[in-house]
Amino acid sequence: MTNMENLQPQLDEQTRQDQVYEAAMRSINASKRDEERNGYAVMSAAMGWGEGSLGDGMFGKVSHAAKLFMIAFGCAVPPFLVWWVLL
Repeated sequence: MTNMENLQPQLDEQTRQDQVYEAAMRSINASKRDEERNGYAVMSAAMGWGEGSLGDGMFGKVSHAAKLFMIAFGCAVPPFLVWWVLL
């Protein structure tokens, strides 16, 4: 056997390991891109919600009414609970 024939199994194994390594690195990079993409989607949704809730359209009016309802609810419930429980 020649020296090259003796090295062939080692070269084949190294090639296989290189392929496995490249596949693993591609998977890691894809996962990082997915996480970054999700972050952009969340920020986009939050920015759109904020802009829409401050506008003059229907969503802005509903959002304003909901805020006023929650303020009134937060001011009215504690005295009602004190009256109901203590008196």
